[in-house]
Amino acid sequence: MPHKKAKRTVREKLRSERGEDLAPGKESLRDEDIPKSALRVLNAQAVRDEYKLKKRKAEDRGDEDRGAKRQKALIGPGGPTQTKKAENKAAEKKASLKIQPGESMQHFNRRVEDDLRPLVKTAVQTSLAVSRNAAKAEREARLEKKAKGKVLPVEEEVKKPWVESPPPQEDKFVGRRKEFQSSSSSAPRRLNDIAQAPPELKKLSRRVTTSIGKRDGVLSMSQRVMMEAEREKAIIRYRQLKANRRQTGDIGDKLEND
Repeated sequence: MPHKKAKRTVREKLRSERGEDLAPGKESLRDEDIPKSALRVLNAQAVRDEYKLKKRKAEDRGDEDRGAKRQKALIGPGGPTQTKKAENKAAEKKASLKIQPGESMQHFNRRVEDDLRPLVKTAVQTSLAVSRNAAKAEREARLEKKAKGKVLPVEEEVKKPWVESPPPQEDKFVGRRKEFQSSSSSAPRRLNDIAQAPPELKKLSRRVTTSIGKRDGVLSMSQRVMMEAEREKAIIRYRQLKANRRQTGDIGDKLEND
């Protein structure tokens, strides 16, 4: 890269080609390594002359621009230059509406539509504005005519009669007890306060015994009576069966003993 220092071999080769103990040339001062601040001091006059020349050229160009603007302002918007520009623009637009060589009919129609679209839009907006203004003028004229033909009556303020408010109704439930019990405590009520304390279950003494006896699985007295009757019937049947077996013979007794 240009800002990099050349290699030593390249520098030695260039030095050998130039030779040694040569007389200084014209470009020796430019190639010499001089600090930028010192170079700025040495070239101060040349830099100043160049700056003055640029400033003078800029002033001359500004005078020409101001003169052209003044001339354009004196001519006005309807002057010959403006008219000529408008004519040139109209001629260019007229020439652009012709089909060009090598252009298809589809592209030509599209180009014509693109050129005429803003004109059509402007014409539609103008016609709508004119129709709105005409309708507004007709409406205002009609209202003025009606206002002239009629005499508006003066509206009188109708005073409404003052109605007395009904007397407050008496509360029928003043002396009755309310649904919830009210406490006469002076402490303020807070959220999640306990209304009534839960019941306290104290330990029973040893003397207290339960008087509930065993019911033998019977739920009521009628069921108990039925169970006793069925028990008596079963006992009677068993005794009859045993007596019949004894009467039949010893086989029954053996089986019974076994």
